[in-house]
Amino acid sequence: MTFKLGTGLYTGQIPPTSPRTFHQEYQDTLALVRLTEAEGLDSAWVSEHHGSADGYLPSLLPLLGAFAAVTERIELGTGVVLAPFHDPLRLAEDFAVVDQISAGRVIAGLALGWRDEEFRAFGVDPHTKVGRTVEISKILRLAWTENRFDFDGKYFHYEDVAVTPKPARVPPLLIGGFVDAAIERAGRTGDGYISSRGAPDRVKAAFELASKARSEAGFTGAPIVALLQNTFVTEDPDGDWPTVRAGIGHQLGVYAGWRSGTDVPGVPLEVIPPSEDDIRRTTAYGTPEQVVDYLSDVVRVLGSYPESHLVVRLHYPGMDVEVAARSIELFAREVAPRLREIAAG
Repeated sequence: MTFKLGTGLYTGQIPPTSPRTFHQEYQDTLALVRLTEAEGLDSAWVSEHHGSADGYLPSLLPLLGAFAAVTERIELGTGVVLAPFHDPLRLAEDFAVVDQISAGRVIAGLALGWRDEEFRAFGVDPHTKVGRTVEISKILRLAWTENRFDFDGKYFHYEDVAVTPKPARVPPLLIGGFVDAAIERAGRTGDGYISSRGAPDRVKAAFELASKARSEAGFTGAPIVALLQNTFVTEDPDGDWPTVRAGIGHQLGVYAGWRSGTDVPGVPLEVIPPSEDDIRRTTAYGTPEQVVDYLSDVVRVLGSYPESHLVVRLHYPGMDVEVAARSIELFAREVAPRLREIAAG
């Protein structure tokens, strides 16, 4: 069994009250990714959205290329590329170049997207997102493995085209989603399934559903599985809580603001944070012992798969890099060894 621990998602968001610049944010992100590798963790992950008032990272592969240039060992994942907004040949090329820079360390996570404003901005009919994503997944695989290929789909058509260079290794293709249909689609389409925050029982059921769909589609072996989890490790839970609460409040509050129809032309972004109780309930927060206790059940689920990834977010919008760095160090030194033991059974 290969159980891997990574940091992310790195999203480059800056709250409106923060004096930080995007140059500073990206440079600090590189520092945290270098620290992730130096502390013996396994991967670093980025995520995509477009047109957000807080500058949510819109362009994943350039930043992932920067990660590749400042690291030597860790895997580099997209969690996730919003596939319907991308030309599949260009996406295949960009992934291949970053994979070559990194000497074969890229993991390609894809998902459908859900925010109407993004579909409007790109001129994509949201009703086509499932079909586009399935076709893009197939095109990526062909582009990375075939010298030249044809493709005749509903949304994309290619005749005798080539993508060069090929990646150093064919990136594992993970598909994200929450509802059962999306989970089954991940099992049928990619090499694995990527999920976000959930009770261990739900995570277990989702992974089993992806595995069943993968088997029914004729693939051998279990899927690669990945889980994204808000986390923060501290030696001072009371003292650090206001900073973490504010950062998670912005992180999740932006999504709630989008769902309520803000951050669109004529309607400024309204950040609608969850309640403090909800943040505490869904975050692996506290001392190393408390974080191990919170994560232990879901780690046992992950550890039952041949390859699995737990991606812990330890840096939040507006957070100083020094605060996040201390949490990465604590996680790597005092939490990760115990989680690896739990995953190994």
